[in-house]
Amino acid sequence: GTEPDDAAELQAVEVVDTALEADRPPNESVLSGDALKLQQGDTLGKTLENQMGVSNASFGPGVGVPVIRGLSGSRVRIMQDGIGSHDASFLSPDHAVAIEPLFAEQIEVVRGPATIRYGGNAIGGTVDVKDNRIPERLPEHGVGGAAETRFDTNADGSNSAFKLDLGRDMLALRVGGFYRNRNDTEIPGAAIDNAAIRQQFGLDSVVKTLGDIPNTDSESQGGSAGLSWLGETGMAGMAVSHLDNRYGIPKITQGLDPSELEGLELILPDIDPDLLAEFSDIFGEEALNPSVRIQMRQTRYDFKTEWYPGLRGLEKIKFRYGLVDYSHTEFEGGLPFTTFDNQVGEGRFEIDHKLFDNFTGTFGAQWQERTFSALGIETFVPQTQSDNLGLFTLQKLRWGDWTLEAGLRTERVRIDPLADTLKFPAPPGQPAIFPPVKLPDSLNFRADSASLSARWDMADSAALTLALSRAKRAPDIQELLAIGPHLSTRAFEIGNVRLGNETVNLLDLGLDWHAERLAAKINAYYNHTENYIYQKLQADAFYSVDESKFYADCVSLVDCLPIYAYSQRSARFLGYEAEAQAILAETGWGQLKFSLFSDWVRGRFADGDRDDVPR
Repeated sequence: GTEPDDAAELQAVEVVDTALEADRPPNESVLSGDALKLQQGDTLGKTLENQMGVSNASFGPGVGVPVIRGLSGSRVRIMQDGIGSHDASFLSPDHAVAIEPLFAEQIEVVRGPATIRYGGNAIGGTVDVKDNRIPERLPEHGVGGAAETRFDTNADGSNSAFKLDLGRDMLALRVGGFYRNRNDTEIPGAAIDNAAIRQQFGLDSVVKTLGDIPNTDSESQGGSAGLSWLGETGMAGMAVSHLDNRYGIPKITQGLDPSELEGLELILPDIDPDLLAEFSDIFGEEALNPSVRIQMRQTRYDFKTEWYPGLRGLEKIKFRYGLVDYSHTEFEGGLPFTTFDNQVGEGRFEIDHKLFDNFTGTFGAQWQERTFSALGIETFVPQTQSDNLGLFTLQKLRWGDWTLEAGLRTERVRIDPLADTLKFPAPPGQPAIFPPVKLPDSLNFRADSASLSARWDMADSAALTLALSRAKRAPDIQELLAIGPHLSTRAFEIGNVRLGNETVNLLDLGLDWHAERLAAKINAYYNHTENYIYQKLQADAFYSVDESKFYADCVSLVDCLPIYAYSQRSARFLGYEAEAQAILAETGWGQLKFSLFSDWVRGRFADGDRDDVPR
């Protein structure tokens, strides 16, 4: 052969991909980078409310819990880097999530069969916040970080946060902190709808609040520190973090207006109007409906290690463990009423394999130990210990234009009440309101789940996905053992120790299409849930908080609470979620993108009168 006279000199060419992301299934979404920064809000629910299939259950601006496909609470698992947040947001819609969105670097939302990895409390979906508290990489020049301050003209809200990264050799350190403060939410009109108050509470004369929603202010602060060893064949690290959050629950009314009360002159004849202030304990805003405020704190200890053995077929071995110390106290009128306490240890162990180029998967185990209680002046949930163990596997096979995925999980749940009976304490000097219910030594459940999905790449720009799953969830502690008034939600709740597993049968059909400048995703799903657990309103039954008595009738809901008892009934959820994106132009400053999304869900009971599913 012959050799060329001169060697060709090649110049480096930078290739920039302008196509829209399309490497995830339609029922999964990721928020990161500039998109995350633009959407970050005071709460996790506020941050995710513009993601398809997700909405925000606010219960006031200090709460903000994500709702996925119409489900929340014990059906949506909220995590920090794969370990649960373990706050009290699963218990009630007025409890905030103990995760700070300002620290988030990426948020993953998963709907559908892939949630089998995280157990029964993820049958509605998962939200995983990755904040790199445990450093996974060294800063580029040995030091890095960021700081930001935000100001909200509504309520004079301010948010400030910082993070600092240090690294040398194989050690990396990250520290961070934040502070948030806001006043009552400002509105253009009155906070109280007199017609609604008259209809629901039987009141005609209420103090009107103009320009803001009372008791919606909040203040929170926190920080974290993490240290990691980063080697060529593995890493290990730990982090400690703390969060304090204080916020108010919006009030239904500000109190009665004494100047408009008929017959007041008979009670207070010839009284100087200036002296009415002395009777604020009777007619003031704290008398009719005292302010409910929540003081929350959480301390977390997180551990993480990964090993890359370099063995054929064995990709990675991962271990996660988190210890969470959480509590919050609900204050009414400045007095502590109920303290919620949650002490949790959760671990995960996973082995990722790659037996062949087209056959990958994970084997894993997840375990959790928890001590939970809601005690105080009004006992809500007795102290209870619980533990669960889950074993699972997820396998993926690529075959030509097809990708097949299958998952199996078995989970054992044990709940041990630290009480012999379920009872509501009687008022001082009075007999018990109702007889106590004897509790078993332990409540045991087994939940087996399975999922199967197939993806067909019809063309380079389009893929069709069909997924089937049957997943089970064991009843949670409050669903089994709640008893007593919950003043934040103005309800008297009664648990049911006879509840069984909840079973979700899900059909999910998705289409993913993308071109160089256009992309679209759409999912349609049908969810038939056997033995759906819900709170059933008890007709002709009310509880008087002041008198600690039950009544068949209630003159005004201000003075008494409706009673809700946990029950089960099959339900059906039908819905869709769709999203379209387009790159309109490219400039020297970046891309101009346009996006549009829509989602809809309808939940009804599957039998009888087919009423709407509550909440």
